[in-house]
Amino acid sequence: MKNLLYNILILVSLALMVVGIQSCSDELPDVGDVEVSFSATIPVSTMRSFGTAEKINTLVVGVFRKSVSDEHTDNVNYNEIYRKSFPIDGCSADVQLTLPQNQTYSFVFWAYDCNLNVYNIDDMTAIKMEFGKEVNGIYPSVSIQQMESMDAFYATIEDCAIAGNRNYSVELVRPLAQVNVGTAGTPMRASFTAKLAPNTFHPFTNTVSGSTNLNWTFSETTAETFWADNKQYNYLAMCYLFAPVSSTTIATELSLTNGVNSKTVEFPQVEIGANQRSNIAGSFTEME
Repeated sequence: MKNLLYNILILVSLALMVVGIQSCSDELPDVGDVEVSFSATIPVSTMRSFGTAEKINTLVVGVFRKSVSDEHTDNVNYNEIYRKSFPIDGCSADVQLTLPQNQTYSFVFWAYDCNLNVYNIDDMTAIKMEFGKEVNGIYPSVSIQQMESMDAFYATIEDCAIAGNRNYSVELVRPLAQVNVGTAGTPMRASFTAKLAPNTFHPFTNTVSGSTNLNWTFSETTAETFWADNKQYNYLAMCYLFAPVSSTTIATELSLTNGVNSKTVEFPQVEIGANQRSNIAGSFTEME
């Protein structure tokens, strides 16, 4: 009889615990989803021969949650939980996301030409430049017009608390330096090498890293020109490079050929900065 009473008491206690647990669960609020929208714009300078962002057609938005990897350090991990792509109309895109509310998110916005494999965005916290690298001993052959597909823009929003439907305005900026190489003489076939250039961009910290040689062989000449120091120059080469906000210098090299003669010109200190234009100009096509 005592064992029976003891077992009955245990069953009653377990039943009360279940009721208590169910009661606590019922008191939790329904989080629900909300619509979060962004009006993203790309400001375009009209002062450049290139750089009008006309090749940019896609905006990718990555949604992240932050976590601290070590409470005794400032190391922060950005964990991507969702991403979505949107078409760009002119220089703007309308972004619509459905997210659970009462959460805090961080966002990366990356606008680029999705038709050319210039950037590896598998990890949107460390975007890598792939275009210009050696593949099986061969560097890419391009036209100067095609190099416009290297242009890209970005923006970030951190620690955004989502508590209801809301619209945000986002203005993207260029994390790249535009490098123009021109001659006062007749244009000719050229290849251009950026030596030990940064090849990775970190949007959340707005920093660059990596060091690699990037090279492009220009398959044809062009009638495009640019101005430097109040003088007009014929394009020989053009590229975009990841660059820090505070300018740095890299070494570059220009190789020229007119089909008969060829020569190489080195530029040991070319200054590059994010959203800045660097011009290398002179009478480079004069053959001795």
